[in-house]
Amino acid sequence: MKTLAYSPAEVRRLSQALGEPAWLLEKRLQALEAFARLPYPTQKDEAWRYTDLSQAPLEAPLEEPKGRRLGRDELPKSVRARLEKTDAAAFLVFLGPDLVYSEVPEELLAQGVVFTDLRTALKTHPEKVEGALFQVLGFEEKFGTQNAALFTHGAFLYVPAGVEVKKPLGVFKVLEGGKVASVGRSLLFLEDNAQATYIEEYLSDDLEPTLHLSATEMLLRPGARLRHAHVQTLGDGVYHLHRQRALLERDSALNDLVATFGGRLSRAEVASELLGPGAESEMLGLYFAHGEQHFDHYTLQHHVAHHTRSDLLYKGAVKDRAHAVYSGLIRLEPKAQKTDAYQANRNLLLSPTARVDSIPQLEIAANDVRCTHGSTTAPVDEMQLFYLQSRGLSRSLAQELLVKAHLADVLTRIPLEALRLHLEAVIEEKVRL
Repeated sequence: MKTLAYSPAEVRRLSQALGEPAWLLEKRLQALEAFARLPYPTQKDEAWRYTDLSQAPLEAPLEEPKGRRLGRDELPKSVRARLEKTDAAAFLVFLGPDLVYSEVPEELLAQGVVFTDLRTALKTHPEKVEGALFQVLGFEEKFGTQNAALFTHGAFLYVPAGVEVKKPLGVFKVLEGGKVASVGRSLLFLEDNAQATYIEEYLSDDLEPTLHLSATEMLLRPGARLRHAHVQTLGDGVYHLHRQRALLERDSALNDLVATFGGRLSRAEVASELLGPGAESEMLGLYFAHGEQHFDHYTLQHHVAHHTRSDLLYKGAVKDRAHAVYSGLIRLEPKAQKTDAYQANRNLLLSPTARVDSIPQLEIAANDVRCTHGSTTAPVDEMQLFYLQSRGLSRSLAQELLVKAHLADVLTRIPLEALRLHLEAVIEEKVRL
């Protein structure tokens, strides 16, 4: 069954309301055609074997922009609290589909950096957007085509060649409505030898069943260096489906973090395509599920060129009746000689009813390479808990210390102090629930 929001007429109306150029409407309609043709994934599909979407509001009415702008004091309390502790040099705040507040210093603009919402960038820098949008994430997958056809908002970052943005850039997206589909798409484009740090955070209160589709495209030209973080602390009732992919050209480097803590169901698909010699990708993951939460992470380290390197470490904790899934693939093409690729997934079970499924995989078509992968899942060590309790700690506090120790390998690899402190605070809160 299709809702009105999925008809070609409604897509045309949406594109017209957003003031988009003709080429983008054509792309939207192509994506909508692919969306109608592709089936929704089910547990019969290997990639979705452990994730049941039957309760997700997959075709909820589309949430549309209202054109709101707010002062800093009018922002949601949760965002104001984050802004007080962030060290971001510039940031954008989205409330639902609206960019309601932004701060971008003049010195960044003077360097040629473009940091704004995608809708504005389409008008002020159309040539930069047209040449890059949809180049990283195409129209091959059901939710990717849904996002491409229906996205209403998103961020755009462009860093010119040789420019280094020394402080982080932040994007805060607050979901506000239930029983809707909120669809956002962001585009990050770094020219030769450019450098930047980009942090996107998704947060909300508990909501009625809500579909949240997000996509992030990253283009890294030769020598570019990007540190990227996707932090999700959405409320109960949100079904969060996120896709991101980075194209890494010669000697470029990506340091990526995916931190998943919220939502009823969360699925993150994260891919690095190492296209040029010397490209490097570090992929970090943190997750902590409780209650009935279901977290599913899929990663792809795709080595296309020779002399490339990738290093992945995803660590999580699960308690109550929560379920975590990790599936990761290292794929090496025949020309990917002299590749170094590493993949590790480590899980901690805090309850006998919690569950983890971990599936690391290798697909290697080159013969002069070094690749390793591994996975572990284990319960809390009762002897360690007993020792800490014998030193006067309560069981909950002892458990908190063990969880933080388990996740420390990832946390210590985050050089951004403000972000690391925020993640530690979220983890502490989750342990105490």
